[in-house]
Amino acid sequence: MKTYLLMLLCLLSTKSFAQQSGSINGKIIDGKTNQPIEYVGIVLSSRADSTKKVGVVTNRAGEFSFNTVITGDYKISISAMGYNSITKNISVNGKNITLGILKMHEDAIVLKDVAVSGRYATATVKKDTIEFNADAYKTRPNAAVEDLLKKLPGVTVDKDGSILVQGQKVTRLTVDGKDFFGTDPKTATKNLPADAIAKVQLIDSKTQEAKATGIDDGQREKVLNLTIKEDKKKGWFGNANLAGGTTDKYGSYLSANHFNKNLQFAVLGMSNNINDASFGYDDLSSFSGGNIGNIFAPPAGGSFSINNNNGKVTVGGSGVFDNNAIGLYTTHSGGVNYSNSWGKNNKMALSGSYFTYFSSGLGNKLSNIQDLSSGDILRTLDNTDRNSNNQAHRFNFKAEYHPDSLTDIVLRPNVILNNTTNINNRSFRSDFDATGKANDGSQYYKQHNFTPALFGEFTVLRRLPNKKGSVSLRLNGTQNTYNSDWLNQSLLNQYANGGTTATNINQQANQENASKTYTINGNYARPLNQKWSANVAYGFTRSIVDAQQLTFDYNPTTDRYETIVPSLTNTFDNRNSLQTVGLGFIYTGKDWTYNFGLNGQQSLLNANVFNNIGVNMGNIEKSYYNLLPRLTVNFKNKANQTIAINYRASVNLPSVTDLQPVQNNTNPLYQRAGNPDLEARKNHRLSVNFNTFSPDNNRYWNGYFLYNLSFDDIGNDITYNNGVQTVKPINVNGNYYLRAGTFFGMPSKLKGLRMNYGMNFFTEHRTNFISSSKNITNRFEIGPNINWSYDIDDKFNAGIYAYLAYTKVNNTAEAAIDNKYFSLENTLNLSYEFIKDLRVEADLNHVGSAGRADGFNNNYFLLNAGINKFLMKRRVTLSLKGFDILNQNTSIDRIVNSSRIEDVRYNNITRYFYLSLNYKLTKVGANNERNNPRNTVN
Repeated sequence: MKTYLLMLLCLLSTKSFAQQSGSINGKIIDGKTNQPIEYVGIVLSSRADSTKKVGVVTNRAGEFSFNTVITGDYKISISAMGYNSITKNISVNGKNITLGILKMHEDAIVLKDVAVSGRYATATVKKDTIEFNADAYKTRPNAAVEDLLKKLPGVTVDKDGSILVQGQKVTRLTVDGKDFFGTDPKTATKNLPADAIAKVQLIDSKTQEAKATGIDDGQREKVLNLTIKEDKKKGWFGNANLAGGTTDKYGSYLSANHFNKNLQFAVLGMSNNINDASFGYDDLSSFSGGNIGNIFAPPAGGSFSINNNNGKVTVGGSGVFDNNAIGLYTTHSGGVNYSNSWGKNNKMALSGSYFTYFSSGLGNKLSNIQDLSSGDILRTLDNTDRNSNNQAHRFNFKAEYHPDSLTDIVLRPNVILNNTTNINNRSFRSDFDATGKANDGSQYYKQHNFTPALFGEFTVLRRLPNKKGSVSLRLNGTQNTYNSDWLNQSLLNQYANGGTTATNINQQANQENASKTYTINGNYARPLNQKWSANVAYGFTRSIVDAQQLTFDYNPTTDRYETIVPSLTNTFDNRNSLQTVGLGFIYTGKDWTYNFGLNGQQSLLNANVFNNIGVNMGNIEKSYYNLLPRLTVNFKNKANQTIAINYRASVNLPSVTDLQPVQNNTNPLYQRAGNPDLEARKNHRLSVNFNTFSPDNNRYWNGYFLYNLSFDDIGNDITYNNGVQTVKPINVNGNYYLRAGTFFGMPSKLKGLRMNYGMNFFTEHRTNFISSSKNITNRFEIGPNINWSYDIDDKFNAGIYAYLAYTKVNNTAEAAIDNKYFSLENTLNLSYEFIKDLRVEADLNHVGSAGRADGFNNNYFLLNAGINKFLMKRRVTLSLKGFDILNQNTSIDRIVNSSRIEDVRYNNITRYFYLSLNYKLTKVGANNERNNPRNTVN
């Protein structure tokens, strides 16, 4: 027994002493059943110096290998609890040695009650991948992958489910290397069970061209790949849950997954009235390739923003997903995902998914707004009740064909269909600090939107024989139609000079935006020698947008909306084209890679404006010629230290929203019109990322720096008339923002305790004009955070997260008041199985703030707790839980813009108790592998 323990300790504690030379590999099987044996300890020791040792363990297939073994004589010792040991002498002379299949036979002594406790190798580092052993990180029973990710060093999961790895956002997730429900990471991390995962791989993925040609262009994206355990690939696994509680709260959920070597099939379903939605920003980003604005921004009037309100990400002002995640809402959603491959080397592969959701909600939004006007502060109190209904359908499809080893062909179409109806009942009042009451009023506003969108991409890549480079061609097209109808009935009372002016609006309007975009890109890459390569690229984009807004006044005589409003009606036809020619060079050294180049870009804009009777009111013709440099530098050494530097210059034409000269009066207090005189935006972006990670002790340190400088950026020119803002976009220079942060993590001397620390910094400089006077807004934010976790096997799990942010905002305008406030977010998680199959859990969240408007400072504790009883060999979990037990849940958010500070309070779910039943699907296929009860690894 002592011998086996000593060998296992040596296996866990020794470090590799080998240098680049040869390798040794083999496979261990049971001598009786011929089945592979997992976690067999193999120690390789030098016969010349027995103090030099290195150890490995076999994988699930019973395989092991020693790499980079220097020339010499060695002894291999193979041991596993319950088996006779094997010892072999071997000589290495610079060649790869295969020991083949080695059989282990049971020890004659039966050890009935002996178990050996050891530790999994927690992580390994490959060239572009950090791979974590999922079983080394304990999670609660029935936990999702998201809970597993939160325990990995260097990985952060935000409240909305977005994943950050060493400060960089994960842009794509795959399961066993295949897309899962498109590319949205949250769909997998929130629905796949943690105990189905074998490995979590964090990959700095190269571009498709770099993978195919072997020419490293220095470009990377963060990809998270989950590998499924072998025993989960032979049947079905997942979870089914049904819950009901007080105050008529209910929830139901289904996640069923089937995987094998090539096939993936998954079903998701959800229905609840507890504000648990599953379709948001990342879905849109995945569909649009990250360019959400081109698809979902309103075609005329209104603002466009992406907000995180109390952990709920919404696309604001689009009329598509605008603020549907506020208040109390009910959600029904579901989808299916399928992928498969056929032929030798997966010659043909298909994947597709369909996802749909329906939601309805009742929300109340109370806003306290501070606007900086000319020489004064305008304060507005706005109260809105919203009734919303939304239904959406998303289709993803991808086909890959590899006719030979040199050719890759990919087809990827996507479709989104969306219907949204919002009914708002609103009351408001505005007052100036110096002159008193400015206005008050009310509004009834009903809007219906229908937005079908289609996207398609076709890519062909051909590698040239004899490693002479590659040629690629990429075609894609997008077609979107935004249809919006609304009824606007409002009363606005304005107070000035002792008098009152009343404005009644009773209008019906229709807005249609039909846009088409076509792009073709070609690239030729060729090695010049062993270290240098070059590429030439050409791209052409054509964009066609037809935008029309028709507005009608109510005619009381006919009881119809039929009198056209000329100032709120026009047609805008926009034709843009973009041509880019680029030349680049790549140097690939031992540790460093340099990619630098220059793009020549021609941008053409041609637009026509027609009034309500079809008369051409003006033509906009602009052309831009620019030389745009780019530089990427990457460093990575054997010590797993990396540095990535990226600089890009770009030019972007103004959007139709900003160009179309038609007023939008759907908000009585905030009216906006486009500006056809806008120039193109010039942007310079520099990012630096560094990372160091030690897999033998799980220490890591990383950081990031991002600086963005813009010329001819889009700002606002704001004028006031008795508290009503009229906003016009204008070009401004010198806008910039800077983000930086660093993260450090390590395990402690106390077994099971991991500690992570971080610091984030943000500053922003933006320019606007208020009544033609320049106002510069400077924003500064800094915040440290800590994340500790403590796990004692599966019995006790605890975690603590603490975040503090200090924000300061000031304006150069004389009337501006500097704003300073603190935000706090603290979380404590506890889970303890004090009796076998009986576990208690508790989550305590504290949210606090100071320095906001009266009544809008957060300081509440959200306590969720419960007790779980496991039945039927832990397949069934019966739970009694409470949500917001302290009855303090509050939803308050602060939104800071250039000349506006808005504190918002939403109605929210408060205390309720519920009983839930969860069934764990574990109907896997027949498993003939031998289970060895004597070898237990925790």
